[in-house]
Amino acid sequence: MSVNEALDAVYIGLDIGNTRLTAGAALPDGTLLLSEERAAPSGSEAALPVLLDMARAIAAAVRLEGREPAGVGLGFGGPVDYLRQRTRGSFHSPGWADVPLAEVFAAELGIPARLDNDANAGGLAEALFGAGRGRDTVLYVNVGTGIGGALVIGGAVHHGATTSAGEIGHVVLEPCGPPCNCGKRGCLEALASGSALERLAREAGLAHAGRAVMAAAERGDAVCGGIVARAATNLGLAVANAANLIDPDIVVLGGGVPAAGEVWWGPLRESFARYAVADAAAKTLLVRAELGYEAGVLGAAALVMPIPGRERLPT
Repeated sequence: MSVNEALDAVYIGLDIGNTRLTAGAALPDGTLLLSEERAAPSGSEAALPVLLDMARAIAAAVRLEGREPAGVGLGFGGPVDYLRQRTRGSFHSPGWADVPLAEVFAAELGIPARLDNDANAGGLAEALFGAGRGRDTVLYVNVGTGIGGALVIGGAVHHGATTSAGEIGHVVLEPCGPPCNCGKRGCLEALASGSALERLAREAGLAHAGRAVMAAAERGDAVCGGIVARAATNLGLAVANAANLIDPDIVVLGGGVPAAGEVWWGPLRESFARYAVADAAAKTLLVRAELGYEAGVLGAAALVMPIPGRERLPT
């Protein structure tokens, strides 16, 4: 592919969530040309035909514009075996164990395909096109109903020896703490996510969803303020420990929870400063993600974009 062809190439991205599916087409500079969203059926047997239909529709729309899709990336909302390009399963939807998603889409669309989990895809988008652009080492943490993470170095996701790198949501902070969806206890996800806010509210006698807890805290409610501060402090501890180990240039926080104000960011920064080593505490930037919901589909598309220094697509 020539330089001009690479600049004109279009890449399809599929963001495969538990409640919604998004397909889109993007240019190598991060411009999202078009996108489509549908409700996510439960289970792989129901979802796969919908995803294939969405991908075909995006490919057809791209061709109508006189372009040819050069690849399709898939960001999956669950654990992924990156080396084998298969899903490992989903904590929220049945039938996703050992599904060869990349193989299926490559065969159906006739273009290269690459699979990764949705947190890695979102982190890649923020590193290339969002809050982390221009930085070499980006730690991305997505804080929503659950907590996911990604480590992006030199414009490529670092997967680790078993392709499990970046799983900050399942770092254990309290071994005897509350149960987590992964089967362990006391994971960061169980202590600092939107679901954790809801659980802490129930324990305080409040029938609040996570968003309601945050809204009440921002209005000055003391009980909800304490719940938010507790969750943010736990997150600050986990991020500090990660920063102590990998020394990132920047920590980008995405998802619904970081959209909050100082009632959440204040305790988070205080905790990070308390537990990070001196240089990291003083110099590491903690910032809000910039791309919002588009990060998922842009990052999925970026999985198949030609990025200098990144390994070849799995064969």
